[in-house]
Amino acid sequence: MSPWYFRWWMRCKISLYRLAWSKTVSVTGSPDCKQPLLIRGQGRILFEPGVRIGSKVYQGYLNTYANFTLRGEDSQIRIGEDVALNNNVSLTADRASIYIGKGTVTGINLSVHTSDRYNTDPVLRHMDQRPTHTVIIGENVFIGDNVMILKGVKIGRNAVIGAGSVVTHSVPENVLAAGNPCRVIRTLT
Repeated sequence: MSPWYFRWWMRCKISLYRLAWSKTVSVTGSPDCKQPLLIRGQGRILFEPGVRIGSKVYQGYLNTYANFTLRGEDSQIRIGEDVALNNNVSLTADRASIYIGKGTVTGINLSVHTSDRYNTDPVLRHMDQRPTHTVIIGENVFIGDNVMILKGVKIGRNAVIGAGSVVTHSVPENVLAAGNPCRVIRTLT
């Protein structure tokens, strides 16, 4: 495919995804999408200027899509200025919010969740009563490939999260953290 045709086709696919899936999602702003963006559920999404989703030079460019799911009218995803979300990003705001600070850059296959999706109590498991907590990713954070960030986590500004990490607890600013579970490795100077 020629470059102009491919860009046109991607814009059409993105528009169709938005039309089909985002009937109750309020979207403000317009990111530069290099791969299809699937938005579904109910809630609000705010894209500040300069947000980029997807990249042609990384794996998953042609066979994945960005997935933003909002599960509740009070759910919100806010993505700050000049944020670069790489291919196959999945953000799930379940009756809580996800904030991604200005200048943050992510690797491929990032997954962020504001809940565990199911309650550990067998009685409450099917009653849609699960704990939810907001996730905050600070400004100028770098997140490596294949990272999962779980409910209630706050990542401080200028932090670096290593590839393959599962972030279950908050990470202070200006540190390198990695592992499963993610732990601080050293302070960045």
